[in-house]
Amino acid sequence: KGESLAQVGTSGVNRRTFLKLTGMAGGGFALAFMLAPRSLLARMPDDLQARMVENADKAAKTFNAYVQISTEGPIYVHSVSPEIGQGIKTAFPMIVAEEMDADWSDIHSVQSAASEELYGFQEAGGSTSVRNHWDVYRQSAAAVKAMLVVAAADAWGVPVSELSTASSHIEHTASGRRGHYSEFAERAADLPVPDPEELALKDRKDYKLLGSRIGGVDNYEIVTGKPLFGIDQNLPGLSYAIFQKCPAVGGQVKSANLDDVKRMKGVKDAFIVEGTGEPGEVMPGVAVIATSTWAAFQAKKALVIEWDESKASKENWTDFVTRADELLAAGKGEETVRKNGNPDNVFDNAPDSRKLESRYTFPFVSHAQLEPQNATAWYRDGELELWAPTQTPTDARKITARVLRIPVGQVTLNNTRVGGGFGRRLTNDYCAEAALIATKVDGPVKLQWTREDDMAHDFYRVGGFNLLKGAVAEDGTLSAWQNHFIAMSNDGDRPVYGGSISEREFPAGAVENYELTQDVLSLAIPCGWWRAPGANTIAWTTQSFLHELSHLAGRDHL
Repeated sequence: KGESLAQVGTSGVNRRTFLKLTGMAGGGFALAFMLAPRSLLARMPDDLQARMVENADKAAKTFNAYVQISTEGPIYVHSVSPEIGQGIKTAFPMIVAEEMDADWSDIHSVQSAASEELYGFQEAGGSTSVRNHWDVYRQSAAAVKAMLVVAAADAWGVPVSELSTASSHIEHTASGRRGHYSEFAERAADLPVPDPEELALKDRKDYKLLGSRIGGVDNYEIVTGKPLFGIDQNLPGLSYAIFQKCPAVGGQVKSANLDDVKRMKGVKDAFIVEGTGEPGEVMPGVAVIATSTWAAFQAKKALVIEWDESKASKENWTDFVTRADELLAAGKGEETVRKNGNPDNVFDNAPDSRKLESRYTFPFVSHAQLEPQNATAWYRDGELELWAPTQTPTDARKITARVLRIPVGQVTLNNTRVGGGFGRRLTNDYCAEAALIATKVDGPVKLQWTREDDMAHDFYRVGGFNLLKGAVAEDGTLSAWQNHFIAMSNDGDRPVYGGSISEREFPAGAVENYELTQDVLSLAIPCGWWRAPGANTIAWTTQSFLHELSHLAGRDHL
């Protein structure tokens, strides 16, 4: 009891780590299981693949539970991805319950710890959570069930082949014996963990739970107002903070009426934060610490700050439109991203009735998620503990450690339910701000953004411009395509993600005469992922223009 058993493969991509620990509270056992899915590893850079393999070795020495069985009955399933309303905290337990033949009423969904050392990279983005964890949860559940069945066979002195499972029970039809999984948890804890390659997983046709209508595991708590979200976090001795940043990106604090604010009712402290100068970390500003959110917000209204905007962004949409007009007038962009055939020749010889030119503009857009940014931080004895609604807990630990200049291992992150993300909470600036402010506070402190803060200091869906030209042949097929794309870049080189265009962008490869050119405008305003990046801008303009061309060709579609 209390010892671990690890089976580690020899191949980098196929490496799996299993760990089975006993002695959990109330008795029973926990099966820890780490698998870097092939689909996930295939998309990872080599250095990250290597880190995943290295972390798998570390996990063999530690507790990394996906499924826990208690002798008291409950089956605990740890959700390794953040819950942002997409249903992951329900989907993962459903996968386990299905594969285990467990009764849904026995399943308890638990938000897992945030730990790259134990789970690898954790995030909720790109609609990949189920895809990336389908195998690990199915195999974890199958392994647990197999161990329980062997334990029951041993307890009853019957062959494993004579046992069946259903509704969290193991049955031996010949003798009429029937026992709940929890009855065999202690005995199963002494068994070796089976090789995942030898596990027989359920066939889809045999699914009973998956595909059925199951309510979200947090639904009751949500509709009754239970404290699930980051904004609900409360701790003994909690202070409340606001952080006022310059309206223009890159501005710094010259002076502020700190003494006046400190004299306000409920205000405990007010101070200037120099920041790190990085939009994704901590920008310069003024922090106010108060006894309540209301007092902090009132103090925010009373702040009078003189900003140094000499190095701040002066960008505005009108100037972008003017510059785009100049560039689009040239017909083609400075950089040729891809060219096939001779689209110019097709356009020169096509009659006006079979060619079309359209300009598209897509603006900057805020995420405007329901729950404004917030994070609770407690810095003590050189270590940081966070409670945060983040889509990327792994990155949140790293960025806060970097800002505080402490090892990542000294950052503990408690994932809360996320009140909407849409990509905004892939960036953890609010966590970094809370962490830095916490170093000035004795005790835990919750940083709360206002709705106005959220709109003014977003990582926006980037704006851009598109000039498309197309020609259709007499038979109604697409004969030529030209795209003059104007992207924006925060570093003057690479276009902002979601505002970049690939040489493979449709209809590249589907039309003989194709040309894609690009101009890049410099941008200081921070931008980021926004719900299906690329698809909601580039794909939208492409499909809209194809629709226009189909009407030109007198058809429903090209």
